[in-house]
Amino acid sequence: MAIKYRAIATITVFITALQAGQVLIAAEEIGLLQALIDRSNELLQAYSSYEIELEELESRFGPYDQSLLEPLDSMIALMIEARDYQRVAALQERQLQLVRTSLGLEHPDVIPVIEDIIANQIRLEDWPAVSDRLEHIRDVTGANSSFSTMDLLSAIDDQAYWYFSRVYLDASEHSARHFMQARELYREVEALAEDDYGSSSPALFPWLYRRAVVEYQLVQFLNAPDGLGSDTIARLIRKEGRTRLQNTSRLFVDVDAIFGLGTNIPVVDGGQAIGETYLRDGLNFIGRIREIADAEGDTEVLAMAKIYRADFQLLMGFGTAFREYREAQELLREAGISDSKIEEYFNRPSMIPNDRFFTRFDEMVSYQSQTRAQLADQLEEIIHVGVMTAWHESLPAVEKPVSTDSILALEFGYNQVDLSFNISRRGTVSSVDVLAAAPDERRVRTKAARALRDVQFRPAIVDGKAERVRDVQIRYLSLPE
Repeated sequence: MAIKYRAIATITVFITALQAGQVLIAAEEIGLLQALIDRSNELLQAYSSYEIELEELESRFGPYDQSLLEPLDSMIALMIEARDYQRVAALQERQLQLVRTSLGLEHPDVIPVIEDIIANQIRLEDWPAVSDRLEHIRDVTGANSSFSTMDLLSAIDDQAYWYFSRVYLDASEHSARHFMQARELYREVEALAEDDYGSSSPALFPWLYRRAVVEYQLVQFLNAPDGLGSDTIARLIRKEGRTRLQNTSRLFVDVDAIFGLGTNIPVVDGGQAIGETYLRDGLNFIGRIREIADAEGDTEVLAMAKIYRADFQLLMGFGTAFREYREAQELLREAGISDSKIEEYFNRPSMIPNDRFFTRFDEMVSYQSQTRAQLADQLEEIIHVGVMTAWHESLPAVEKPVSTDSILALEFGYNQVDLSFNISRRGTVSSVDVLAAAPDERRVRTKAARALRDVQFRPAIVDGKAERVRDVQIRYLSLPE
């Protein structure tokens, strides 16, 4: 058996090195090694037993009988423990074939098998295969009447999130393409939700807000350095044209005449970001949420929409944001939220935009408290705004999207930097100091400090007015280069 030979070969190499004096090992480590060898032999013996059982069942009932699923499950579990993920993949493919043959191509029980396959493809770091399997889940969900519209929307949401993940998992030259694929999927989500729920349903809230955040992210991609920005610009122009990227006070600018025919160079006034029109689109999506909440007569949701709308206004540099925050506070009071809760929330600065839409104030407060709870070692008197995980090396000031699906939540060894800084009345960052870094390298410390200066915050709002806050702390995480 190939597995047995690999295990024996690995142990033989180790023993040879040990005898040659190339490996120094303590007595307790020798004991641990022996325990690992013993467990490896147990796994091989158990696997061989299940192989024999599988062959007998095939002989009695044929190669597609459901009785084969139980030994296959056991063999998969053994190989996962043995970390032979290629063999796991082969066994899972056979398992999927059995389920589809016996239950049908679109049976709901196909999905758990596909999810197990996805988990293993992540172990193998086969990122394109994960995308293919998520498409498969979407197809099964869409074709099966036992699933709801929300199930289908969630399946597409998982697809989009995975493309967000591939922004940093795949080579950088593919990052813009993956982001644009995710953006298109969220357009589909909005259209599907409107078709099923209607254009004025509160069920649209999470999807309209997701569209708003994606448009904010688009602007960050458009302005990114190192080729990511230019690639995103080129892809957006091919799809939507160049007009919406231009933002200049001049009456007419002939870009082709200045830079050459077909040049993908947006013209904007000094100090403006490329693609600010798309930020306005994001603001309009939140405006739709506000209109639906108003029509529903839901005061608390209307207040929440105003908070999110004010956040986007602040991102765009609009002074009207603070008037919107004050109106949100008044609406929260009308909805029965106590002054102490409102003050506690607004007195603490927060990174914007928030990554998800909450219809209830208590849910938002609880979510942000959970984020800060990751840092249990922090003293009460310290104003700590939580953890920020950078999305991509060219987007160091943009927070990485987070999936609610545990299968797609990847774990990495991040660079970690604890920082202290000041937040102005406009939510901008200054006076950044590095408190600690792991690894404690100058490059890691400098990159984190520079990135934080470009992060936008909702400032502390006390008695309806923005206040400067000193000595705020944050933990900044980034993937090693």
